[in-house]
Amino acid sequence: MKPTVEQLNNADRYELIDSFRIDEMAQFLTRELGFVKVDAAQKPKPKKWTSWVFILLLAIGGAGIGYLLGSTFVGESHKVNEAVQTGKATKGADVMGQFGFAFIAFFVLLPIHEVIHAAVFKYYGATDVGFGGSWKSMIVYAYAHKFVHTGRELAWVAVMPFLVITTALIIAWAIWPQYGLFFGTTLFIHTTACIGDFVLINYQFKNRHRPIYTYDDLKEEQRSYFFAEK
Repeated sequence: MKPTVEQLNNADRYELIDSFRIDEMAQFLTRELGFVKVDAAQKPKPKKWTSWVFILLLAIGGAGIGYLLGSTFVGESHKVNEAVQTGKATKGADVMGQFGFAFIAFFVLLPIHEVIHAAVFKYYGATDVGFGGSWKSMIVYAYAHKFVHTGRELAWVAVMPFLVITTALIIAWAIWPQYGLFFGTTLFIHTTACIGDFVLINYQFKNRHRPIYTYDDLKEEQRSYFFAEK
């Protein structure tokens, strides 16, 4: 049985390890990525090799997507040169069009991404699920108001949109390779936008030695809370 919100805040068995306002989400992400130095008094445990592994995996994934996208771009560039030489310069417009539609597609995928988050919340039993955004942190998000979930559940909530959308884009890319620039660029933009989700997955991974629980209170306090068993 998972603890309730009241038990997390009142029982001696649990300790608050992180809490931030939704407008402070950007600071939390940059801290977890190692871009901000943290006072030793606030965070007694130094970063371990797992953080470097996480960054390395992100770099490898980004390099792979970049290679596929670069290969497609080089191939299309050769086609554009051939089109120009033969007087069929409309190919260049097609390439630029694919890039342009990729940016439009990202904004179409954004609500789909958040709906997938919400669907996983529902799967785990949350009833009060909603959506919001923060101009200060430049994010949109799905939340389950005062629904306690474990670190493992948090990781699945975080990763599912990436898995679903990435799989769909790769399948579409294989079916319609002539639109490779569109699918590759869309995949790159969406993967980059998933950095916050990846940070939450890493947060669970580095705390895997102990049970952690988290919940959002975005209707009253506008805060997210993370607790750990003592």
